[in-house]
Amino acid sequence: MDCSKRRASAVGDVPVDPLVEILSRVPAKSVCRFKCVSKAWRDLISDPHHRKKLPQAMQGLFCETYKKSGDLHCFSFIDLTARSMPPDIDPSFSFLTEQPGIHSLHFSDSCNGLVLFNHLEGQNSARLGYIVCNPTTKEWKAFQVEEDEKILSVYGYSSETGAWCENQIDEQGEEGQLEGWRRFNFLLGNPQPCPFVNGFLHLIVLDKDQMKIVALDVQGKARRMISVPHVHDRSNWMCCFGQSQGQLHYITQETLHAREQKYKLSIWVLQDYDAQEWVLKGTVNSHEVFGDNSGRGGTEDFEVVGIHQHRNVVFFICPLGHKLMAYNMDREELSTIASFDDKEWLVATAHYAPCF
Repeated sequence: MDCSKRRASAVGDVPVDPLVEILSRVPAKSVCRFKCVSKAWRDLISDPHHRKKLPQAMQGLFCETYKKSGDLHCFSFIDLTARSMPPDIDPSFSFLTEQPGIHSLHFSDSCNGLVLFNHLEGQNSARLGYIVCNPTTKEWKAFQVEEDEKILSVYGYSSETGAWCENQIDEQGEEGQLEGWRRFNFLLGNPQPCPFVNGFLHLIVLDKDQMKIVALDVQGKARRMISVPHVHDRSNWMCCFGQSQGQLHYITQETLHAREQKYKLSIWVLQDYDAQEWVLKGTVNSHEVFGDNSGRGGTEDFEVVGIHQHRNVVFFICPLGHKLMAYNMDREELSTIASFDDKEWLVATAHYAPCF
């Protein structure tokens, strides 16, 4: 009897493929507990091929807020699943912040259940390195990088091996050569995330006054250059870049009325990755969504901070960093999912999907 048949018989003669399909719709914590049922269940769920078919749904957002009174950055969690029981996580990341030698942490990015932090010596101080952690298991690793203006270093972290790999691409080297990509400036200071889609990491780069997307493999080698959606109005610019439902999304912001600061957002999806075909998924008019209050208070009144990983939902900070709002494109509904007091500002968010 082969391995797959033994597994099937051990779980009640249910074929493996339909069973994995069922498990893909079960909460992550339950799937993790199922590994304790028997060795067959453990092997079935732990199999690398099956794990790829068990994506965990996004359950919420970690928020980083700044309190000017104490010059502090604090962390909290917003549950988007409307469950009666909160997830078993530490929303303050005290298992990190209370460690000796760890100073100031700030969100950098999140991917597949892991969160990446910038580790600073103090508020607005020099960077000591980076810390990657799993909020579900409270496991974490720190690493330092030598920054050089003439050398681009790409670091990749494997959650399976727990190791970092580095690939340096200097101006004269041949490694990672892709026609035309060396003349681009990397937006290293841009707070935009770097989506991981189709096995590639995607970075926004700048060619003169035109945005481009470069796709890097897990070794840090450039594999392709992707053009961004073409827009006719030069008042358009990118305001959000990320992945949702397994596809790259690119959101542009167009000024409708500069004095009243009214905007139109256009949400694009890379429908055909190989053919680089961008499709306009929808538009959002800030005046229609936020009403007469959309332009009061300055440019910080209205800011896109992300897109839901599994739904057609866009997240906004409005107004002035005191509210986190969600706009459902399918229902054309706006809702407030978190409010902060007048002395607390939301400065960054990170997606959370449990990873056991």
